[in-house]
Amino acid sequence: MTGKGGMADEAMPFNCRRKSFVKPRTDCAGEYPGRVWNKKSIYPDWIFIRDVLYRMNGMEKIMECISISFRSAPEETRKRFAFPAGETGVKERTAFLEEAGEAVLLSTCNRTEVYAAGEGSFGRLEELLSEKSGMPSTQVKQLARRFVGEKACAHLYRVACGMDSMVVGEDEILGQVRAAYLFSSERGFCGYELNTVFQGALACAKKIKTETLLSKTSVSVATLACAEIFRFAKLRGKAAALPDGSGKAADGEAGPSESKTAGEKADQRALEVLLIGGSGKMGGSVLKNLLGREGIHVYATRRSHGLGEREGGRLSIVDYRDRCRFLERADVIVSATESPHYTLTAGETEKYLKCSGAEKPRLFIDMAVPADIDRQIASLPGCRVLGMDDFERLAEENNRKKQQAVLDAETLLTEELEELYKTLLFHETAGQLDRIRERFAGYSAERFLFYLKDRLDAASLKAVLEALKEETGEGADCRQA
Repeated sequence: MTGKGGMADEAMPFNCRRKSFVKPRTDCAGEYPGRVWNKKSIYPDWIFIRDVLYRMNGMEKIMECISISFRSAPEETRKRFAFPAGETGVKERTAFLEEAGEAVLLSTCNRTEVYAAGEGSFGRLEELLSEKSGMPSTQVKQLARRFVGEKACAHLYRVACGMDSMVVGEDEILGQVRAAYLFSSERGFCGYELNTVFQGALACAKKIKTETLLSKTSVSVATLACAEIFRFAKLRGKAAALPDGSGKAADGEAGPSESKTAGEKADQRALEVLLIGGSGKMGGSVLKNLLGREGIHVYATRRSHGLGEREGGRLSIVDYRDRCRFLERADVIVSATESPHYTLTAGETEKYLKCSGAEKPRLFIDMAVPADIDRQIASLPGCRVLGMDDFERLAEENNRKKQQAVLDAETLLTEELEELYKTLLFHETAGQLDRIRERFAGYSAERFLFYLKDRLDAASLKAVLEALKEETGEGADCRQA
């Protein structure tokens, strides 16, 4: 078939604009991860034709992924698959990839995943993971989740976007995926498919991060608490109000005035936080969040583990018995212990604050059940107390925001995956245009349509016919031949 509208010139007689489409067979739903199959769904015209070409071109398995994560294995088991940091980790990762072939290795505290180009790699990867963990390959097979082709691509996109994380929307995973990809690509372990898929996943994650609230909403009690602390710092004009701790706002962002008096400028010193119970899981999470922001000094009743030195002296370890002595200087007091008794009572707090003679706004945050902080402290001048009940309300609001953000992210993710599939499809098909031209050289348009009619189901053929009629300007309505 040649000529202006023929296959030889146009390569494929359909356009890729999105349009309303009929509901496909229900047994197709599992083949398209990330899509919501209902009568109101919107699909690209090429979606079914793409699958035909995948089978013609051998593209059913663009990539395979084997995953051992928090979804399939407990922490103690996951540790056996983790790769260490530093030079030792570099050597281990490189040796693993040399055996795996064209692949990317992602190893974090919550997951170890291998993304391998092509097909038929699961057996080899299971053996490598068995050697790494010291576990029998049969046990590795039971622990591992497997993803093939489009499902592997969709899984990577969800991982990079933080949608498969233990804490949905967390940002750290994006940097970890980027580092894993760069490690492989810089050492020659990535071909066209892996480069295209990983670059697409990273771009999709950035787009979701900027265009949705998925990573902008707090996702735990600890992060909610820190968000309240940072909000308090901003209201007080503290240096910690901004991420860089400078006290200066970026262009277009509200910040402390440049023309403050000497007294007002003095109040822009570091925000001082007294953390009672920093050794626990929740207290430790708060501590890490606080030390991740410049302009904050933390006095913590916990073992140091060397954190004080690593954080540039912004962490001071204090004896629990001396905690009340630090009430005078503290702007924020956080308590997160498992004590059955108050760590701060209203009486002793009032006594120490009166002795200091300093009245200033103070924020008390109680993250314990039963309560650590006497609620009567809220009646003292300048004191505000937030407890778990307050955080439950904040979390409910956060969850409502998060649900909408997840829906928004799912929509963007589906669109970006479709762009990826089109890119991979046409890249693979472009090298076969001569074969296609030769195969259909003697076909008229009518004969070619009958050729498709004999090979496609009704929904697929309708998609082609509607697309062809739209290209000829006759509208989208057509009846099944």
